[in-house]
Amino acid sequence: MRLASFPSWLRDTVLRMIPHRAPSGLLRIGTPDRDAPVLLTGNYTLTIRRLRDVLREDDAWLLCANSKGINVWCAAGGGHLTHHDVISVLRTSRIDEYVDHRELVLPQLCATGVERRKISEVTGWSCRWGPARLEDLPDFLRRGRRVVKKERFMRFPLWERMEMAFMWAVPLFVAAAVLAWAIRSWDVGVCALTVIASIVGGLFATLPWLEVKGRRRWLTFAAFAAMGFGIGLGVLVLLHSVTQAHLYLAFGTALATMGVLSIDLAGTTPWYGSYINRFHNEAHIELVGDRCTGAAECVQVCPRDVLQMNGRRRKVEIQRPSQCIECGACIVQCPEDALRFRYDDGRVVEAPTIRRTRMNMVGRRTVEVGDP
Repeated sequence: MRLASFPSWLRDTVLRMIPHRAPSGLLRIGTPDRDAPVLLTGNYTLTIRRLRDVLREDDAWLLCANSKGINVWCAAGGGHLTHHDVISVLRTSRIDEYVDHRELVLPQLCATGVERRKISEVTGWSCRWGPARLEDLPDFLRRGRRVVKKERFMRFPLWERMEMAFMWAVPLFVAAAVLAWAIRSWDVGVCALTVIASIVGGLFATLPWLEVKGRRRWLTFAAFAAMGFGIGLGVLVLLHSVTQAHLYLAFGTALATMGVLSIDLAGTTPWYGSYINRFHNEAHIELVGDRCTGAAECVQVCPRDVLQMNGRRRKVEIQRPSQCIECGACIVQCPEDALRFRYDDGRVVEAPTIRRTRMNMVGRRTVEVGDP
């Protein structure tokens, strides 16, 4: 990352939950010619900046659809990026005047809300899925725009987990600083900042080895709250500031930090479904075998490797149901409506309903998406 980009990176990282709009339309990456690939993304500033970074040695046309300044995955899942937006930017950008081919590379993570078949029907452009992560794009392009299996799986590397930790920690830091200023105690401020940093940083650093869903997640949260309080106590000892009031404040900071994180920690990661969406009525992916024709479009878009193609039976199989995060991408893309959700209360939600609705801010499918 260039030094000049640091302020923008800092803003987008700390406030990444808030939309940041870039202009939509056509961008040039490098010096693309008439045979250069055409890639699609949303108009989220952080995504566009990272695309430019990872493709700095490549030449491509980049179509920025209007995703309301939200990242592709969240925008598609929430109804802010649909095939209508893709069709719109294909037409308004006049990209067909710049290239001789008619192939569009869609980000895999937009499969939750963008129906590629409808794009082809309306525009005549063929669409293929790119990899799940931006850093895999250069290899994808060099091997002839072909995705390998490992690139469909949504990874969550340490550097990105630390970015998420930073996003969570900054508002908590601000609250702690305000508290320290209000009571005129820099000792409390140092202690609170240390407690917050240790809990948030430690939690995201060790996330792959933790239990953060189900009832056992409360043991994880309690352990990190206790760890944070212990570290805060150590800071107070070092500062010779161990008083009853300061101990209460350190304990309260640990509880408050873990309380905020526990609201929906899983929902802010790409590995787990939202607590809110699963509360007391979890959904499970279900395959209707008689409908499956083995098209395997669902396998291509699943970011958690839940589905697998059985070549002998020419059928898709649900191999890892516990990894499903209920994004609905497989259901949206299946041409035969062979996949659906079944809830613990017995309710079944079929593919047409999934395509017609998107999730609201609390993880409920209440957002209706229709023709423009």
